[in-house]
Amino acid sequence: MPASTAARLLDSGRVPALDRGLDVDAAVERIAASGLRGRGGAGFALADKLRAVRTNAAGSETYVVANAYDADPDSPLARTLLERSAELVVRGIELAMVITGASHAFLYLHPAATGARSAAESALAGRDDIEIALGPGGFMGGEESALLNVLESKRAMARQRPPYPALQGYRMRPTLVSSAETLSWLPLVLDGATAETKLVSVTGAVRKPGVYEVELGTTLGAILDRAGGASAELKAIHVGGPTGGILAAARRSTKLDYEDLKAAGTHLGSGQVRALGTDVCMVREAGRLFAYLAKESCAICVPCRVGTKRVQGILDGVSSSLGRDTDLPWLTELGDHMEQFSLCGFGITAPSILRTTLREFPDDYRAHISEGRCPTGTCTTLRARRYETMAQP
Repeated sequence: MPASTAARLLDSGRVPALDRGLDVDAAVERIAASGLRGRGGAGFALADKLRAVRTNAAGSETYVVANAYDADPDSPLARTLLERSAELVVRGIELAMVITGASHAFLYLHPAATGARSAAESALAGRDDIEIALGPGGFMGGEESALLNVLESKRAMARQRPPYPALQGYRMRPTLVSSAETLSWLPLVLDGATAETKLVSVTGAVRKPGVYEVELGTTLGAILDRAGGASAELKAIHVGGPTGGILAAARRSTKLDYEDLKAAGTHLGSGQVRALGTDVCMVREAGRLFAYLAKESCAICVPCRVGTKRVQGILDGVSSSLGRDTDLPWLTELGDHMEQFSLCGFGITAPSILRTTLREFPDDYRAHISEGRCPTGTCTTLRARRYETMAQP
């Protein structure tokens, strides 16, 4: 399909009809050939997930979960998609059910997404094979394995993996868990389109914040321009939501794609692209993000439960002019430990905040530690004493 007529999710127009006599093997091969990867952050090839569920099912019961939870409150991508194209989302779920052989599916929503829920209820009127399920609220409610626990009336806590949901998911049966945005591409791809776009939420110091649909590979600078451009002198671009890395404004040419973002030290994450002005101190910003993560952690694994609190405490001490030179390698060591040993992507990706701010904004850390001042003059005292641990150098 020519780029000028490439399909788009938010203005897709006609929703392709459901073909229940679909040649499943041919459909999976077409999905694989399209290169469709997960839009929920991890970027896993959808065709591989579909194959895994079908192989593991071996003719027994399977399930489909469309994750439309929007764990990041500042990135309402699934809500926007449902409010604009609920029929397309439902068609994608139906096709996933046909391909995997599932007889029941869940559309998993955030409890605050009232508009999206109304749109979904209208699109699902009169049917009971696709069930709307509400998460608990909070960031961890959208994590792949935690949401399976929620569906089973358990706490939203991450599960050990492997086994992955494609082998043991809902009720220990093979389960396809995929974002609503990813599944919405199924009817378009099987109708001959190519999945070339990604929904992003542009926030922060821009003139026209909101949800936009951009082509994968678009530069971060072009995305900000799409949102009216920066509304203040730009210092940094935060990509990927609460666990994403913060890049210097000079990295405007970084592309919004899986590989380029990984090379830059961040990830697609929640799809949020946030512009930060020169009045933002990166030490305080990193501390603020880790305070949020410490509060939202499901606390099932020690590296994340303890690591987020320790990092927050050290960063708050640094921004309160209590920092020492030894804090920086200690932060790096804590980040490495979280990445290596955390149970889910929440703790694994959070250290990108540390790595990118230490690499891109060393002067902010140096001003606090060596000179006892905030480089932007905005930090206030958060701690009266240093955060110390027995293992700290």
